[in-house]
Amino acid sequence: MKIYNILIFSLLVPTLAFSNIRDEFPSYSYVFSEFDVPESFIDNPEFQDFIYKHKDNYRKRFISAVKDGGLVVPMMKNIIYERDISPIFLYISMVESQFNTKARSRTGAGGLWQFVVNTAKELKLTINDDIDERYDPVRSTNSAIEYLYRINNNLHSWYLTTMAYNCGNGCVNRSIEKAGTRRIDVLTSTNNSYIKKETKKYIKKVLLMAMIGENYLFKQNDRVGEIMHSLHRDGITPVRVRAGESLSRVASLLNMNQKYLNKINPHLKYEHTPYNRKYWINIPTSKVKDFNNIY
Repeated sequence: MKIYNILIFSLLVPTLAFSNIRDEFPSYSYVFSEFDVPESFIDNPEFQDFIYKHKDNYRKRFISAVKDGGLVVPMMKNIIYERDISPIFLYISMVESQFNTKARSRTGAGGLWQFVVNTAKELKLTINDDIDERYDPVRSTNSAIEYLYRINNNLHSWYLTTMAYNCGNGCVNRSIEKAGTRRIDVLTSTNNSYIKKETKKYIKKVLLMAMIGENYLFKQNDRVGEIMHSLHRDGITPVRVRAGESLSRVASLLNMNQKYLNKINPHLKYEHTPYNRKYWINIPTSKVKDFNNIY
């Protein structure tokens, strides 16, 4: 009798645990609606298993990314608002780069949105001996939004667009053709090989990061929630400077730490603008008035 009871309990525990996902992540409904994911996907056993395996580690990564993102997130939010795309797509950048402006992958992808060279050039980002605009937080964010719209115009679904951001438009179209369906539960299932394992994990990771982040946004009395709400305090604004202008001189004029200026201008390889033309650099929004008065 005891063995029977233990067996029944062991079968029930995972079910009871999974049923609490909705309570633990009330933000899932909003996140799913923004990504065009059916609400029923929250009950998908493979997705729930993914959540339980990774949620603690991803929370740590999320907190680290938010702290690093204080320099760039306000600017990204403003651009996203101006370009009329959901703010939920910030989480793609978080997954791609942890909001590290200097992030570089083993495959050579770079910047907040991890563009490879060919994609960057298609999006008219300049890459030469002096500058690499994949690392410009402002230009790369504008290009990423353009790229997401371009993909979505073909796929007409934001979760498919997110998957295509990882493996390419053709990759997702081929997987849909093989599967004979666009359903996320089918495409991400471990029981088939319609799409790369990496892409299956990628969409789940973006959804979970978004669920974690949107949960914190509702917790204003929570330490991380307070950090999230405080990110609007300053931002980044591009200003035009003369040819060959150095970041050290601009930092001196604005009475600010050059390391801060370097961090939001990692696209300038030698910490100065090109010598052959006027160019834009990024400065803190709070310093724009000083810049206009002094420069």
